Amino acid sequence: MSKIDVHHHTVPDFYKKLLASGNTPVGHTIPPWSPEASVDLMDRLHVDKAILSLSAPGPIIAGNVNDVHHLARRWNNYAAELRVEWPTKFGFFAAIPELTDPGGAIAEIKYAFESLKTDGITLFSSYHGKYLGAKEFEPVWAELDKRHAVVHIHPTTSRGASSATPFLPLPLLDYPHESARTASDLVLSGRKRQFPNCKVILSHAGGTLPYVAERVAALSNTVFAGLLDNNSPRGDQIIEDLKTFYFDLALSGSANVLDTLLKWAPHERILYGSDFPFAGGVEESFDTALESYGMGDNLRAMCYRDNALCLFPRLRS
Repeated sequence: MSKIDVHHHTVPDFYKKLLASGNTPVGHTIPPWSPEASVDLMDRLHVDKAILSLSAPGPIIAGNVNDVHHLARRWNNYAAELRVEWPTKFGFFAAIPELTDPGGAIAEIKYAFESLKTDGITLFSSYHGKYLGAKEFEPVWAELDKRHAVVHIHPTTSRGASSATPFLPLPLLDYPHESARTASDLVLSGRKRQFPNCKVILSHAGGTLPYVAERVAALSNTVFAGLLDNNSPRGDQIIEDLKTFYFDLALSGSANVLDTLLKWAPHERILYGSDFPFAGGVEESFDTALESYGMGDNLRAMCYRDNALCLFPRLRS
């Protein structure tokens, strides 16, 4: 059964040089990548189309504000060129500058949608210690909401984080927690409910969110109710809002993850993802696990491609 991959990265040479400069907290070897390598992987995994994106840490790695803007624009133009060169294979989520610079972020959003016809936008889980529900990010969310944008949230390291031991690089455990943290922040701040037109995808099956969602809702309604404000959801609304996210299956094809996700999340909000090339070659083992997992053909078709086609109707052609 064919698939649409909504979590598929690029590592062009100009980004690879920045990753190699030592300014990245990624914590693992920079993978080799080329468009041809992506297509080869897609063929092996029966992926018809992939939505390309820039992985963590994203444009912020460039350093100063001007260089961050330049990197976002350079990658967006590059991704648009790949889509022209491989029109039946690739789409892309545009990169934008830091959300702490809302004017720059909004300008790049407008350029990406109006000039490049992007399929959506990549955001990272936090920017300089501020998670995506932060009040100062409202103008960016308003712009995305106005455009009914698809937003793919990729985890990144939080400010000041460091590996607890040499055996625990941050992407290993922290990334799943960061996804749950920023999703919970979006919901509890009221931002998810405030901007309902944004279709927001969480990476890696939502990280730890499906596992901790009931805890988040229960304690936010009781022990920590005093921390909520007038915009915050209450009662059953918290779980309702947490279930409005979409969830990609990158690095999440194992039975224990699928058991939890399929029991908790609406099935029409589950999407296929590979995390190529940052999965380090295990994309195929997770895909094999997913292929062998017991689910009906209709549900498999939803997760593999039909749900994505609802988000990206242009891919139907």
